[in-house]
Amino acid sequence: MKINNDLYDLARNYIRESIQRSAFPTPSSIERHLNIEFGEDWSILLPKYELANWFNKLNQLLYLTLSEGVEEIIIHNPKNSIFIYSEKSVNSEIDLTDEDLEISYELLCLKKGIDWNLSNPFVSFKSIVLGNPCRITLTHKSLSQEHSHKCSIRFHSKKTYPIEKYFKSVEEEKIIMNVFYGKSNLLICGATGSGKTSFLSSLLNHVEENEHLFIIEDTHEIISPNNCCTRLVSNKLPGHSLKDFCAYSLRMRPDRLIVGEIRSNEVVPLILNSNNGHKGLISTLHANSAVSAPQRLATLLCLYSNIQGMDQSLALELIANGIDVIIFMEEKKVTHAIKLLNHENGVIHFDEILEPNNEQHLMPYPFVS
Repeated sequence: MKINNDLYDLARNYIRESIQRSAFPTPSSIERHLNIEFGEDWSILLPKYELANWFNKLNQLLYLTLSEGVEEIIIHNPKNSIFIYSEKSVNSEIDLTDEDLEISYELLCLKKGIDWNLSNPFVSFKSIVLGNPCRITLTHKSLSQEHSHKCSIRFHSKKTYPIEKYFKSVEEEKIIMNVFYGKSNLLICGATGSGKTSFLSSLLNHVEENEHLFIIEDTHEIISPNNCCTRLVSNKLPGHSLKDFCAYSLRMRPDRLIVGEIRSNEVVPLILNSNNGHKGLISTLHANSAVSAPQRLATLLCLYSNIQGMDQSLALELIANGIDVIIFMEEKKVTHAIKLLNHENGVIHFDEILEPNNEQHLMPYPFVS
């Protein structure tokens, strides 16, 4: 058994050396290395098929067991992983050592051509795990007080849910759907995992068949059954950013412009388009409440617009004029919705079209200069 462990250690060292050289290892290359380091009789102690199975387990994430309905997996360490479903979370263990789990992460990054190390400790990228499209986010152990790497695997939903699943009553559903059918400019906000993208996909099940949807996103997540759909997924090439796509989207005469998520400079053409009379804009935003969402948008607009004279007050005015309704979601439910009316002296006035459960959302939204 001791010699068997030594063989695995030789294999691990070779894999790490290969990663450092940006050369992807294979079972065959590992076998050749063992032939050199140990002699060709090593397979008597460690059968080649066992070596290949071990490597494929790390390379293909075969140590994960996916159950029906899993939405996200958060791996803290092999002894503590959380499998998140729509209505529950399950703690589980992974049959790997800390060292092998780290090698698995490094192999993932190597396949994607991504540097993940002390100098670049936080990475996020699209991938496919066990045949399921997902987004993987890795946080290097150098940032963690527990000194362990953190991994989040968020799976993209392959189906939409009935729209009534997102509401607590038929009356609330009618209120929001009337806003949607009226082609109001909508902003759907909430925390990570609150159901923003899933809700957006469910809304798109209710568009007219002849409506031209123009969907812009950085990860293919939004589901649309509409045949009249133009979809653009951003990348790092010049002219292929969300901002670029937003800027020339109106040349395609969309009936509805859908932007997957507002994070940075795509806010500029989106808000400017919304002030040019275009209706049917829908996007999502990370925000703590419906009432605080305009401030978040205004901050992004000031940071990225490069427009002379742009300040929080002007940004809030553009937002109040361009965005009609802000919808807030918590735990896969629509819990609050406000209709923006106008902006005056640093304050956005609004009507509540769907009252929140938490009374703190009823507070006025001031802008303090």
